[in-house]
Amino acid sequence: MKIDLALLKKIHRSISMGRTGTPDFMSRELGISKRFLHEMLSYLKSEFDAPIIYSRTGQTYYYSEEWEFYIGDLTQIKSQLVKAILETLKNTVK
Repeated sequence: MKIDLALLKKIHRSISMGRTGTPDFMSRELGISKRFLHEMLSYLKSEFDAPIIYSRTGQTYYYSEEWEFYIGDLTQIKSQLVKAILETLKNTVK
């Protein structure tokens, strides 16, 4: 299956705003089939552990907990995290 990262970002943005609408509506807005939408949602859940849930009463998808979709080089973030941990350890040892 070919993965369209721009599409995954659009799906994430819609879910984050809590305004996806029904699967029929969301798939029309994204210009994809309902089946493909379900495939992309399953992909986000399985590969990125996205806590996506659908509310029948609210007729929208939402995240059951805080979650952020990030694609890119994590080297800088990891470096900043290691520096922060080392600084914290240094301050606690004093």
